[in-house]
Amino acid sequence: MDQQQKHHIKGYEFHVTGALEKDGRYRGLILLSRRGDTAQVYAKPILIETHSSFKSVHAALIEASAYAQEMIFNGAIKALLPPADTPGAEKPAPQPSNLAGH
Repeated sequence: MDQQQKHHIKGYEFHVTGALEKDGRYRGLILLSRRGDTAQVYAKPILIETHSSFKSVHAALIEASAYAQEMIFNGAIKALLPPADTPGAEKPAPQPSNLAGH
């Protein structure tokens, strides 16, 4: 893996990276660490590979980022994730209440 980029979209948190394959091409990888719909944090990131491979790592990163955004915005990412509250996932940290004015 050469480069990593961290993204936050609609509550989802993920990194994109490029992995060098045996044929010298790069495949985009998405490492999802937080679910946006449940705010669930994964102890071990969920790995999602892109379908295509490229001659440059830069192209693989662009593909992985675009693929993740497309899946998040159309809701398809939920089908690739384990159901909420499964082993290997952590519950979100409690959020402090807003006590302003009290």
